[in-house]
Amino acid sequence: MKPHNAVASNVYDNAQESGYETQEKPHPHQQQASVHTSDDCDNKKRKCSSLEEHTFVSSTDPLIPCVLAHWGCRDKIRRSEVHEHCLTKLHQNCLLLCIHHYVLTIHAGMNNIQISADRSKPTKTDSDLSYTESISDLYEQNTQLYETLTILTGGIQTLMQDATRSTNDFAYLTSSMNQYCQEKVKLHQAVEEQHVQLRNIQMNQDIIQHELTLAKQTRDNSQQTNYDGTFIWKITDVDKLKISAESGRQPSIYSPPFYSSLNGYKMCMRLYLNGDGLARSTHISLFFVLMRGEYDAILKWPFHFKITFCLFDQSGQQRHIIDSFRPDVKSDSFQMPKTSMNVASGIPKFCPLPMLMQDGNNYIKSDTMFIKCIVDFGEIPKMILPYTLSLNIGLPDYIQKHMIKTEIKRRNQLSSQSQTINLPSTFQSCE
Repeated sequence: MKPHNAVASNVYDNAQESGYETQEKPHPHQQQASVHTSDDCDNKKRKCSSLEEHTFVSSTDPLIPCVLAHWGCRDKIRRSEVHEHCLTKLHQNCLLLCIHHYVLTIHAGMNNIQISADRSKPTKTDSDLSYTESISDLYEQNTQLYETLTILTGGIQTLMQDATRSTNDFAYLTSSMNQYCQEKVKLHQAVEEQHVQLRNIQMNQDIIQHELTLAKQTRDNSQQTNYDGTFIWKITDVDKLKISAESGRQPSIYSPPFYSSLNGYKMCMRLYLNGDGLARSTHISLFFVLMRGEYDAILKWPFHFKITFCLFDQSGQQRHIIDSFRPDVKSDSFQMPKTSMNVASGIPKFCPLPMLMQDGNNYIKSDTMFIKCIVDFGEIPKMILPYTLSLNIGLPDYIQKHMIKTEIKRRNQLSSQSQTINLPSTFQSCE
């Protein structure tokens, strides 16, 4: 037995024999030369790109009426779309109506045959027997046809139930998908909000960290501030600072500020651990920087005092690296600052890098180095500088200054005695 949709399709295959074949007639759009659109093309008003294509489609796959048009299915369809049309709900309902009609007709015919048989003569001739057998055969055929129609009807009902169930499942899936999409949108929004909150938290953390760093620096500066024109700069994490200087991320670092007196000049040091300018990658560069202070308006300018730098030998052997320079009073670096700080000026080739970077050097211990800056307001003799820098920095400043004065006085006395001893020989040579 063929499936019900196959039966319906076979009915369409015989449409030409049943008089449903579309007759050839002039196409209503033969006068158009470009794009052709016609209700006769299909019920979706499909556009053909040319008259030839339009004519070809119409002739090879024409529109035909549904075989159940008499039963309410008024759609016009193409032969290529017959199978899909047979599965539509409208066509299935019309098919059930048609089957029900023929079932009723068969029942009525069978009842009429039974009534005619009952009214026949009691004497049975051969012709009567033949007639009875024919009726019996016809009844059997009708019964088989009825069973077939019943099976078809049951199959159609099952198909419709399946279609209804599929429709319900599809509606459920569609609803679930819509709900999922809504949940996805909500989740995406929640994730975006969390990202915004995280970014805000990160920004707040950065701000807090920066403020903490400034506070720590302010505290350290207040603890380390000197007011006598000298400052010992303790530099930690030298390796990290050296790597940052080499990469260019942080070429230089500044020391905390120090002062010449409570109301004096404000100063600091600037260090390039990988060198600056022509000294890059060969020496460390050390500079002196004048900073804008609160009492600049009543100080003497330009700044003209000698500056001495000292890199301490941490081995106790007193092999410090010492260098000095006098300011160029014509340079803007030593005029009264107009911004937060003047341009740094100093000694670009203060110390060769190989001397500092070799293993076991005495200038960097435990990743730490010490640099001292001395602003010489008293014109300390150059010969006394090594003695000054060799003093125990743990001694009070007034003791160190007293010892320096005593040493200067002692050396001056030795120098005077030496000159006195050498006078007779000088006179003798003159004679």
